[in-house]
Amino acid sequence: MPDRMERFRSLTTDIDDATAERDAIATDIGAELADHIEDAVADHGASLTAVDRSDRDGRFRFEARLDRAAVVAALTDSLPEGFVVSHLNDDGSLSVEWTGSGRTPTGRNHDAVLKAIVAEETTIDEDGFITSVPSRDRVLDRAAEFGVPREQATDRMDRLVRLDMVDVDDGLVYPDENFSRV
Repeated sequence: MPDRMERFRSLTTDIDDATAERDAIATDIGAELADHIEDAVADHGASLTAVDRSDRDGRFRFEARLDRAAVVAALTDSLPEGFVVSHLNDDGSLSVEWTGSGRTPTGRNHDAVLKAIVAEETTIDEDGFITSVPSRDRVLDRAAEFGVPREQATDRMDRLVRLDMVDVDDGLVYPDENFSRV
């Protein structure tokens, strides 16, 4: 039994060392991905809209907001190979996922862009009800603005419908039950 106990201690030390190395590598990867995201937000993420003006004192009011679709589109071009935006939340937070290979499948990137457009252009009221959604043509046109060929965007939209990620009804695109997944 003493031999097995020594082996147990040795394996425990090996596991602890490997865990520490794994955590250090993950921290470095996270920092590098954050740099890519920060660059995308700085270069493409903000949109400003004049929302109001004063008739008397020359004061103008602007609304700045995060253009999540533009950020995701920029990230699909700038993330290191093998990484893809897998989820985009209403609060602007996003998840980046390793695809398990050194090359990101083009379709996964296109899915992320399409979903980001739907998320960006869907409005929800304070009770959590959807008040407006983009048209299918608007999603496809905006995807084309971000460099997704229309035919591929159409194919990927059809795939998102089959996977219950979006629902197209009367030419409008609604988030569906699996919308949170890409």
